[in-house]
Amino acid sequence: MTVNVNNAFVGTPPIDGGVFFRAPVGTELPTDALSALDPLFLDHGAVGEDGLTVAQTRDNTDIKMFGGKTFINVQTNYDETITITLLEDDLVAVLKTSFGDANVITTPATALHGVQKTIYHTADPLPISSFVVEAISGKKTKRYVVENGQVVTVGEVKEVHNNVTSRTLTIKTYAPTSVELKGGNVVEYRDDGVLTP
Repeated sequence: MTVNVNNAFVGTPPIDGGVFFRAPVGTELPTDALSALDPLFLDHGAVGEDGLTVAQTRDNTDIKMFGGKTFINVQTNYDETITITLLEDDLVAVLKTSFGDANVITTPATALHGVQKTIYHTADPLPISSFVVEAISGKKTKRYVVENGQVVTVGEVKEVHNNVTSRTLTIKTYAPTSVELKGGNVVEYRDDGVLTP
């Protein structure tokens, strides 16, 4: 087989910088890599240099026969997660995704104080939401769409003088309810950007 460097994908942020978006479940989902997102999908700003990680986990077990040989291997579990580090810690979208929509209260600026935010750190599970994650490589675009996902882990947060406060989120994905998504916890859309004359 001939090696073709044009088949490589080197993930970088889209031109407008938008990489990670969240919206309430029920928001219209994109059905390709390039169409405009519904405005309910809120941009979460800059992403850490490690980009994003999409991880599939398949657990399986051997079914043994009399005599000890393997008869068949069966899949016992399937999970898919997305992990991403968000750098704009003062962005309301980032805070609501990390703590829950109802746990972030914003008060507009007045003549006496600037915009105030109160954030309640509670034990409440974070809501199931829809997510879109995007990356480009030259003319190529990759878009991951999750109809039903939930932030299940928010990484340790450090406040230090030589780095920004960041939040590393792990999103657990669940099976979709829309038949069009064909059971995909994550549906990946790609466009190579090469137009026909």
